[in-house]
Amino acid sequence: MRVMVLVLAAGLVLGGGKAMAEVAENHALAEELLALMKMPQTIEQSLAAMKQAMPAQMAQMSKAMGEELPPEATQQSQQTMDIMSEELRWEKIKDDYVALYATTFTAEELKGLIAFYQSPAGQAFMAKQPVLMLGAMQINQKLMVRVMPRLKEIYKKEAKKEGVESSA
Repeated sequence: MRVMVLVLAAGLVLGGGKAMAEVAENHALAEELLALMKMPQTIEQSLAAMKQAMPAQMAQMSKAMGEELPPEATQQSQQTMDIMSEELRWEKIKDDYVALYATTFTAEELKGLIAFYQSPAGQAFMAKQPVLMLGAMQINQKLMVRVMPRLKEIYKKEAKKEGVESSA
């Protein structure tokens, strides 16, 4: 009986050590991948693009809804972006990103992704990310301009319904 307990315990210790080594390898690979993806710069560029595009987007949405943009809206959007910039600093979110990538991808997948980002195609993809992000934001702005009048109608109908129900 004692021998069986010792064998089981040894197996758990050795198996646990292997699992810990795999977790450590995945974390190291995930860190390498995120560095190749230039994740800190990508997040910073995304925030800068959002900050720059937000006033125009808000103006377009208010125009699409046929309403004036309140004067405090610009200040509130600036405060929102300041908070987002503070909270999305790479130092604050790096461990979460590393853990996410390390648990989402296997070591082999991470190695494949690393090979891609080290390749000429991967480097071109990274170099063109800012252009892609800007284009995606412009597509979203167009979408919002088309969607906002329809949403406004839904809100109006809902407000009328609530007004009728509350006065009844």
